Amino acid sequence: MNRTIDIEFITPLFSHGATDGPEIRPASIRGQLHAWFRLLGGDIEAERRVFGGIKQGKADSRRMSSCKETKASTIVVRVCDIQGQIRELLTLPHKSGRGREASPRKAYDVGAKCQIVITDRLGGLSQKDAALLNRAIDAWLLMGTLGFRATRAAGSFIWSDEALPMPTEPLAYQDACRDLLDEAGAEAKVAVLDRDYSSAELARRDVSDSLGGREDQTGKDSLAKINDPLGFINGRGGIKRKTSPLKYRIIRFADKFRILAFWDGRGEVTGNSENDLYDVIDLLNKQKHDRIGAQLKAAFG
Repeated sequence: MNRTIDIEFITPLFSHGATDGPEIRPASIRGQLHAWFRLLGGDIEAERRVFGGIKQGKADSRRMSSCKETKASTIVVRVCDIQGQIRELLTLPHKSGRGREASPRKAYDVGAKCQIVITDRLGGLSQKDAALLNRAIDAWLLMGTLGFRATRAAGSFIWSDEALPMPTEPLAYQDACRDLLDEAGAEAKVAVLDRDYSSAELARRDVSDSLGGREDQTGKDSLAKINDPLGFINGRGGIKRKTSPLKYRIIRFADKFRILAFWDGRGEVTGNSENDLYDVIDLLNKQKHDRIGAQLKAAFG
């Protein structure tokens, strides 16, 4: 396979590697594709054929015979023609004017561009595995982001790709996401929320203004009672980090912007049930109202 995708970021990209400055790293993109491959139900054998894996000491119900030896990745991700301005930007835009509490960090600014090329080594992917990988790429383009604060819509982008043209209307975009998830039988919910924003940063401000968090104790006890569906850092019971199953990205439609909300319904992975989604929507609706709560309530009920 050989797939070339042009990307333009519409929210800041906080993607760092070994240096202090931001990078658009092939490894980070490959990690996103790997995560979507799993979410869409790719089994462990297919996962290892596509992404490779290290030798496992003992096999369990997921690690089958192929896990007895290390296997190199079949795919190659390259990033080319990076263009963009680097500035210190706020990771939490709703806290602007609060100094260091707003967590400024070096990032690629809005308008940064690059080209992503995804190929397999010497045609090493079978037709079936190539289809699974292409489905994961489509899911990342439609519903994913990149970098730090990605679950709160940093690293959102628009794209150009012959294999998957970007839908230009909110309902068509939402249908494309839901059709893909339904085809894969994925345990997930997705919606394009109904409020138009004049800028992507205003939309990102609303999704970053959530409940709980390192500095914001609002609703923390209520979140704990429903298994922390917004995630945490340095949490309870010796668990240092829990990723939020409720994720956002920003989408541009002509000169307006919308929020896409995605719920990862894999309870065995997230530790949350579908009821937790509705409970956290109720909390957000009571405390954040139309900034995000009312929009989620209208989309998911």
